[in-house]
Amino acid sequence: MIADSHTEAYLAGFFDGDGSTMIQLRERKGMKFLFRIKTLVVLYQDTRYLHILKDIQSYLGFGYVYERNDHMSELRIEGHARVFQFLSAIHPYVKFKTQQVTYMLQALNLLQKEYSLQEFLVICYLADQISASNYSSKRRKYTAAYVQNVLRDAQIIPVTTGVSLNK
Repeated sequence: MIADSHTEAYLAGFFDGDGSTMIQLRERKGMKFLFRIKTLVVLYQDTRYLHILKDIQSYLGFGYVYERNDHMSELRIEGHARVFQFLSAIHPYVKFKTQQVTYMLQALNLLQKEYSLQEFLVICYLADQISASNYSSKRRKYTAAYVQNVLRDAQIIPVTTGVSLNK
């Protein structure tokens, strides 16, 4: 993917200025803990400079470019392995969004194996922390507290003892 420190530093700067990372939780029947976990990194750019995102995508060899209706475009990197690969490479050079990257790498380390209920809830908590450090809306439905309530209702978390999100 990334061949040299100059390129990694450039991509880290681009990410610092026009990027974010997210953990999305979506309810899904059949999942062990009732939620699917999606990890992603998004780089944003005015559609007039779409070619920059396409150049980065071509260089990386993964991700896809999406043109939004508001004259913005996104390079979206999805999937635990690709997100881990990208963030691990740029992590030493990130200056402003180090906390986001650190939280995501912690979550990805848990996602690399079969995780326990406690580890799943830690991932949900990390998703909240990443969201809080983004410049995005604070109207997330699928917060750690919401997930915990759904799991209690489904009797996956015992109502009497609960599971602490503090680690």
